[in-house]
Amino acid sequence: MKTEETMMENKGAEKSVEERILRLEEKARQSEARIAIADLMGRYAFYCGADLKERILTDLWTKSDEASLEYGASGVYKERWKVETFYNKKAVPGKMTTLSFSTPLLEVSQSGERARGLWMAFLTETDAGDLGTAPPDRADGRRALLSSITPDGRRYRAEILLQKYDVDFVLEDGVWKILHLHVSEYFRCPYDRDWVRYAGERLMTDGMWLESLFESSKPLPPQSHGENLPSGPSTEHWQYGPDRVPEPVPKKLPE
Repeated sequence: MKTEETMMENKGAEKSVEERILRLEEKARQSEARIAIADLMGRYAFYCGADLKERILTDLWTKSDEASLEYGASGVYKERWKVETFYNKKAVPGKMTTLSFSTPLLEVSQSGERARGLWMAFLTETDAGDLGTAPPDRADGRRALLSSITPDGRRYRAEILLQKYDVDFVLEDGVWKILHLHVSEYFRCPYDRDWVRYAGERLMTDGMWLESLFESSKPLPPQSHGENLPSGPSTEHWQYGPDRVPEPVPKKLPE
C-alpha cells in the first residue's frame, strides 16, 4: 500500500511540476510579447518624429491585405495599399511631428499569435505655412488648416493633440507586426488656445483635414480607379465638444 501511495504522490508531484513549468513558459511568452510590442510602438513614435514613414511600413506593419487603418472619422481603409497611402507623403519644409505614448494596456491572446494594445498619445504638429520657404498658394483651400496667425497676417500651424491608439497586432514569421490601427483624436488645438474654445472651429476644418490624411504621392493601383476612398464607415469615433460625452465601445481581443 505504501508503495502505491508513494507512486501516486510522485505522479502528483510530477504533474504539479509540469503544470508549473507550463505556467512559467506561458508567462515568459506573455512577457516577451509585451516587451516586443512596446518596442515596436516606441519605434513607431521615433519613426514618425524622424519622418521615416517608409520604415514604419517596411519594419512595423504586416504585409497582409488584412491590414486596416482608421483615423478619427475618416472611415476604415482596408488593404495594404490603402494603408501605404497614409504614410507615403512628400516631405514639406517646416513640417514637424512629435509623438509620445503613455504606458500601454496590453492583452495577448491565448494562442500567442494575436495581441491588442491601447495607448494614450500626446502629439505636437507643426506646419510653417507662410513662415517657411515654401508657403502654400493663396488659392489653396487647405490654408484653412493653418490655425495660427501672426500680427501681420501670416498663417502657420503649431498644434497640440491628444489621441488614443487602439492597435491589433499579429505574430508574423516570429515578429510582431501592426495588423489594424485605429487612431481616435480626442482634441487638437493651437498651442496658444485651449481645446474647449477651439472645438467649434475645429469642426469646420475636420473634413478637409481627414481628406488630406490619405492623399499620397504614391501612384494608386489600377483597382482604385484613380480614387483612394474608405472601405467602410468609421467603427468608433468621439472627439471633444462642449456638449459631448465620451462613448467608449469595447473591442474583443482577437483569438
